[in-house]
Amino acid sequence: MKNLQKIYYIILASLLVVPTSLVFGAEVFGVGNPIGVDSIQELIALILNAVVMIGTPIAVLFLIYGGFKYVMAKGNQNKIIEANQYLMWTIVGIVVLLGANLLAEIVKGTIEQLGTGIIN
Repeated sequence: MKNLQKIYYIILASLLVVPTSLVFGAEVFGVGNPIGVDSIQELIALILNAVVMIGTPIAVLFLIYGGFKYVMAKGNQNKIIEANQYLMWTIVGIVVLLGANLLAEIVKGTIEQLGTGIIN
């Protein structure tokens, strides 16, 4: 029983040591940065580019569906109002989607300007 308990503690200790040695020894083992960014601004830009690339085709599908709702309204005033609202919110979503990249660039520029005098 004592031997089993010793083996248990050895395994437990090795499980605690191995992850830290992998993290601190990443350069030794040749593990690099998997996403290839060096700053938080680059990470945000990378995420936003992925969102825009995925969101643009979806936004086009929503626009097509909004047009389809107009056609299916067939003069019914309530359905036309519903289609108007649908298209309005679709366009608002597209503006937010495409404006997010611009907003990120503005924030990135502001952060870079604020950080200019901090580190020489």
